[in-house]
Amino acid sequence: MNLKKVILLPSLVGTLLLYFLFNTRELGLCNIYCGSGINNYQDIFIFFPVILFFSLVTYKLKPEVFIAWWRFARLAIPAVFVGLFIISLELHHNPGGWFNFDEAKDMFMYFVIYGIFVIGSFIQIYRGYKK
Repeated sequence: MNLKKVILLPSLVGTLLLYFLFNTRELGLCNIYCGSGINNYQDIFIFFPVILFFSLVTYKLKPEVFIAWWRFARLAIPAVFVGLFIISLELHHNPGGWFNFDEAKDMFMYFVIYGIFVIGSFIQIYRGYKK
């Protein structure tokens, strides 16, 4: 199977899973699929549409562009998932308090992690396009 399709399919499935989990919560249809276990790790699923976006961008471009992006992404995607998983564990959170900024720290770290991946992906796509 083509490597482009191998990347595209799991990112599409993860995006559909995110869409399914989000809609079941919003419509009040929560059952076993959106219990507290999934709720703690739902931020990890937000990364799938980002992967889907970049795999769709590189899907129709020259193979050199995809290869340049994939060299970066094959190392960055697992690193991002590990980083998001560690943040989702909430090991650094202090219980309660008036000035508890744990959620703000988490959002900042999400922006940093996603920003590094997005900027790095655009740079690699640009470099592959210029070759």
